[in-house]
Amino acid sequence: MSQPKTVDRGVSLIKFVLGLLRAHPDGMRPRDIYAEIESKLPLDDFDKETMKGSGLPRWRAALHFLSVAATKAGLLVKSDGRWRVTDEGQKFVTLPDYELKRLMRSRYREWRWSHQKSKTDAGIANAVDETPPPDTSVLFEDAKEKARDEIDTYLDTLSGYEFQNLVAALLGVRHQHRFKAGLGWRDGYPGLYRSARRADAAHPVQVKHRDQTASREDVAALRGIIRGDREIGLFVSSGGFSREARREAGNGSVHIELVDLDRFLELWLQHYSKIPEVKRSKLRLEPIHFLAVVSLT
Repeated sequence: MSQPKTVDRGVSLIKFVLGLLRAHPDGMRPRDIYAEIESKLPLDDFDKETMKGSGLPRWRAALHFLSVAATKAGLLVKSDGRWRVTDEGQKFVTLPDYELKRLMRSRYREWRWSHQKSKTDAGIANAVDETPPPDTSVLFEDAKEKARDEIDTYLDTLSGYEFQNLVAALLGVRHQHRFKAGLGWRDGYPGLYRSARRADAAHPVQVKHRDQTASREDVAALRGIIRGDREIGLFVSSGGFSREARREAGNGSVHIELVDLDRFLELWLQHYSKIPEVKRSKLRLEPIHFLAVVSLT
């Protein structure tokens, strides 16, 4: 039997991933997706061959590259250290491989043209149809996932109290006032921080530190203690939020700001230099720079 082309193999892997994520609407971590592929798909020597440039197995390199096209095509979302299938991705998961490949190629081109990309990335859309994934693109995507996985693994070792202290340190800098520490800082109960606008007001802050996503019931419980005429709510969840939780936060007149791990890390880096050293040392991050030849985000 002749071996399929690398890109065709990548399309079949993307199709499997979309189907897998359909059963996990709140998403999965990449490492768990890879484990599912290794345990449930018949990977042969061709798939397992190590690519010279990236050092990854061929199937991983193909999946990395085609996942970019799937993301730009609106079938897949990568956020909060997880991959999630979109509503459109769920609809198109039943397409034959050749139709799915054509769809991703067409939508990627539409995305590229709408963003007025330079000629340096003009070959990517054709690559979805013809060529193996560029080593630079695969290395960049793999480096991002590995870096995020290390951060997630470290945060998993922190207790709920330790993670709440990180949130408290960030809030103290972001709102430029002293955080009211030690007031209700227990998992499942709201803490309080002072409003930067009204020194006499205190707004409820809910912090969840767990692997599971925060549910609609969690958000509704926070809403129930907010005085809508003068308070807003803040919900920080290291496990992210379910779709129902996000819809719940958007309902009603009471404003609730949701902060998942992506947003928390973005804010941590934004205010990094202002966070006191003793607190910054609890989550020390360093930037890594790549040559921006191809935009993957």
